[in-house]
Amino acid sequence: MGIHTVYRTRRTTFVIGLACLALPGLMGTTFAQSPSSVARKATAGLSSSTENQGPGSQGGTASGPPADAISPNYTGTGRDPFRRSGDPFKDSAKVREPFRPPVTDLPYPDFPTREAKWREIRDRRLEQGQPPPAESEKYLVEELIVMGIYSTERGLGALLKDQKLGTTMFVREGSKFWNGSVISIQRAPRSFGVGDAQVVGRVTCSEIIVRSNGQLVTKQRFLDYAPKTPGGGRTAGQ
Repeated sequence: MGIHTVYRTRRTTFVIGLACLALPGLMGTTFAQSPSSVARKATAGLSSSTENQGPGSQGGTASGPPADAISPNYTGTGRDPFRRSGDPFKDSAKVREPFRPPVTDLPYPDFPTREAKWREIRDRRLEQGQPPPAESEKYLVEELIVMGIYSTERGLGALLKDQKLGTTMFVREGSKFWNGSVISIQRAPRSFGVGDAQVVGRVTCSEIIVRSNGQLVTKQRFLDYAPKTPGGGRTAGQ
């Protein structure tokens, strides 16, 4: 073995020895660092790259407006998310009400019908031994005029006439008609509030009106006595 070979072998051995002595010191320094410092160093590059990305970048963690721009108070839209758009109960005030026909006064039966009914009641009462209905109960109040007012032992009475048939009847207070009755009979000099000075008496009657909805309405009708008026009398409704 030459001298050069021996020299190279010793130098190599010396270098390996120095390396073995330095290696434990380097490893101790590395393990002596805390895990948090190692993590900060490891993520330092990632944080810097994330900051460089804008809020709208696909890889960024932030999205939408900043927290300071969001109001803490929720005002709402006023719309129920569980209600259908075509719900008929959306507004009860706009629900269509059922059709209600207008209320009108029902017409009374014609005279033949009324007379047939009157005869039926008369026959039944006679069979039962009761007094028959008065003749006036076949007539309507609006069909009558006053022919005269007379004093009797039972008080004042009035002679009435049917304008269509020309038949007459004598009535007192309480006498009944098909659609009403006599409330009172009065004679002048009482003032009746009528401009015509020829009115010398008045028969006040109640008149029952039947409405189409089944309601019964009672009103007063005045039959004024004016003997000098052509036709012998006059009617006035109120």
